[in-house]
Amino acid sequence: MRKMIFGSLSGLALMLSVGSAAATTIYNEAVDGDLDAIGTTNVNLVAGVNTILGSINQTPPAETDRIRFTQAIGMTVDSIILSFAAPFDDASIGQNMNSALFNSVANLFDDSFGAINSGASISASFFDSFGPETGPLSQDTGGAVWDFQLSAGLVFPAQPWTLTINTTQAPVDVIPLPAGGVLLLTGIAGFAALKRRKRRPA
Repeated sequence: MRKMIFGSLSGLALMLSVGSAAATTIYNEAVDGDLDAIGTTNVNLVAGVNTILGSINQTPPAETDRIRFTQAIGMTVDSIILSFAAPFDDASIGQNMNSALFNSVANLFDDSFGAINSGASISASFFDSFGPETGPLSQDTGGAVWDFQLSAGLVFPAQPWTLTINTTQAPVDVIPLPAGGVLLLTGIAGFAALKRRKRRPA
């Protein structure tokens, strides 16, 4: 009986402990299809580490990868990082790219994204200091649509890239169900009592 109770509780603990620590690939250009230049692809962010994987093909002709991603209600976008497969020098191996990160809330563009002249990672500053509308990009507006694009007029060889979006999700208020727990324990106790009765000599 103890083994049965211990096994049930262990299984329950295991189910509750399964987390989302690993990165979730929400889009992979090699698997899900080539990204276009007008941003027809829109994916939903999940809580934790989101990755979008793409590659600027060897050009010319010019190529643009563009993707939109939406955050859920109660979600905060903590960081957005664009990284490349390896550092490069645009003068010596022909890399010439531009990037942009746009937030639909207040129509703001991130300052950090722009002309790319090395393979160094770019981290979002979440601030726009240019144009008629300036200020911080909203990181916690549910339903906000983020728009990322990477374009190149001349790239050789092809350049793989990764966009990593780290998010946190506010805990959802769960209505406690004490009756369910009591019912489970009562059921286990009932089985134990039934087993004892069967073992008693008549």
